[in-house]
Amino acid sequence: MVCTGADDPHAPTDQRAQFEAEMADAGADWQINLYGGARHSFTDATVDPAKWPGAAYHPLADTRSWRAMQDLFDETLGRV
Repeated sequence: MVCTGADDPHAPTDQRAQFEAEMADAGADWQINLYGGARHSFTDATVDPAKWPGAAYHPLADTRSWRAMQDLFDETLGRV
């Protein structure tokens, strides 16, 4: 599972497409969760966009991505 921001300049659309093709070619069970309005490092509440251009905390994407990760853990590991 990949969780990424739709506005992340460090993971542009063409790189996501390459990843999708590689995963499909490998026959992998994969998913990309793309969060609108989110940039790089969207789960880090301490990130400073002035020091790391292209990065910014996004509380809603943070919450949603954590929920998605917990769902993946439940699916693959069972309730822990």
